[in-house]
Amino acid sequence: LAQQDGGAQPTHDHSAHQAEEAMPMDHSAHQADESKPDEHAAHRAAMQANRYSVISEQYPVPEVTLIDQTGSAVDLAGLLESEHPIALNFIFTTCTTICPVMTATFAQMRRELGPEGEALHLVSISIDPEYDRPGVLKEYAELYHAGPNWTFLTGDSGDIIRVLQSFKSYFGSKMNHQPVTLLKKPGEASWSRIEGLARGGDLAREVKERLLD
Repeated sequence: LAQQDGGAQPTHDHSAHQAEEAMPMDHSAHQADESKPDEHAAHRAAMQANRYSVISEQYPVPEVTLIDQTGSAVDLAGLLESEHPIALNFIFTTCTTICPVMTATFAQMRRELGPEGEALHLVSISIDPEYDRPGVLKEYAELYHAGPNWTFLTGDSGDIIRVLQSFKSYFGSKMNHQPVTLLKKPGEASWSRIEGLARGGDLAREVKERLLD
């Protein structure tokens, strides 16, 4: 993976695994029809990748107001510049491939951190804001037993695109969604960008080394 502007550090490769406790997924109804392109091709390729990588980058967080799973307005810049360490990802609730794995991995990571991770704030931003309204996100959060320090966000489509573009995570369509996890330590300008599917234990280790030490 090439280095990026903004103080990128060398890429580190790691073994990748799906979340150990990811919800079982039946893909039989989603197998590609030979007469149609596979809309989930990018997701399937990401799930078959055999490693993840980590680089350091700076991102300009846009001044947008989003909405959390309770229907409350959230100043994104204020949330991400708080005194708490942040773990951020992008998901959508109707995804049947990488998003359930990424969400289950977040939940597993938090469990593995235990009391040490009490200050960690998890943030999951929907890339399908038209469908993923607060009520939908609330049910999704409950499905994964999300605690009080896990915020699910939606908002205006234009604002969500601005956020994705700012974090270099806009791929034109939710079907092209790539697995990206972003970690930020309070007071630091750079984020650790993790590309690829890492299991909960891997993310817990990255959080401990990068955010909690």
